[in-house]
Amino acid sequence: MRRRLALAAALTAMAAAQTAAPAAQAGDLDALIGRALFRRAWIPGTASATANDGLGPLYNARACSACHQGLDGRPVAVAPDGRVTGENLVLRLSDAAGAPDPAYGRQIQTAGVPGVDPEGTVRRDGNGRYHLADSAYGPPAAGVRASARAAPPPRGLGRLAAVPEAAILALAASQAGGGLRGRAHRPEGPEGPVGRFGAKATAATLEAQVATAFALDLGLSTAERPAPGGDCTRIQAACLAAVRGDARPEIGAALVRHIARYLASLEPPPAPAPDPAGERLFAEAGCAACHRPALPSPDGPVRAFTDLLLHDLGPDLDGGATEPGIAPTEWRTAPLWGLARRLALGAGLLHDARAAGVAQAVRLHGGEAAASRRRADALPEAVRARLFAYVGSL
Repeated sequence: MRRRLALAAALTAMAAAQTAAPAAQAGDLDALIGRALFRRAWIPGTASATANDGLGPLYNARACSACHQGLDGRPVAVAPDGRVTGENLVLRLSDAAGAPDPAYGRQIQTAGVPGVDPEGTVRRDGNGRYHLADSAYGPPAAGVRASARAAPPPRGLGRLAAVPEAAILALAASQAGGGLRGRAHRPEGPEGPVGRFGAKATAATLEAQVATAFALDLGLSTAERPAPGGDCTRIQAACLAAVRGDARPEIGAALVRHIARYLASLEPPPAPAPDPAGERLFAEAGCAACHRPALPSPDGPVRAFTDLLLHDLGPDLDGGATEPGIAPTEWRTAPLWGLARRLALGAGLLHDARAAGVAQAVRLHGGEAAASRRRADALPEAVRARLFAYVGSL
């Protein structure tokens, strides 16, 4: 407890020194503290309750900013031998029902504190698919599949949080019984709030999304995910033995809220110049049915190009690993705002960054999106290129 209070006090002082306004709003100060925490490099704990942090024992990165460097996306760094060297792509594991692997858990952690070997490395094959290599516990269990997940740009999350739940549910109701079957996901149970964050809509709030990142990516416990060993399993004796400190959770609720407030404060990418012709083609092809150009909010339209619903996108977008209650082929409609920045930076598209551009991403859309893909394919080449150029400008 003393460690957490001292850390919070130090970060408060840091944030106060950085703000230019003498009478900063409380929310602004929260965001400044959250920014410092987002950039902080966490370190392993020791047996003392007053020692720092408690990174790991297994982890993928030491800071949130390591995965979300630059905030607009970046290419996945891969060595000549196919080994992933960047920290902005992880490998998830599950069976078809979303159950984690008994030895590796939900995610492959590629780094460990002293005395704890990493679970393995992630490598990309000649087809652009990712798999586990150098595995510390042998192959995953029978029936367990892998799915690469590229870190998404975090801009505009606060605007998505402001979309009323009733609006999301109304969109799902409007699609019931038609070719589209978008559905709202409630990650906390049938009576819980609607999920809107993550590739599978598995977090209803930014706080829940932050807690998941702490648990899986950094191995730090929170009140929502209190396991002191993060994602390590009962089979991983060295990981369990390396847990240090008697203060739990390692990341208090206030610090989670600070980071969530910082993420909420990040403005969306700038809107592109109006393009009525591109907008018309986008609607006529059926893309706007799921990638809705705007959602309502108390602060005005949220121009994210998503409906925040889960859709089945067919076998070409079978992600392998999934979450309980969500088919491997189901994905939350990805927001398209900021696509121009991602493409300019050379970052790939889709959940695993496999698509080099808009045309390739569209070709992989099946299932509920198959009719829209066929309409796009049927367009004259010049018109289809115009449509894809519009999407790439968002």
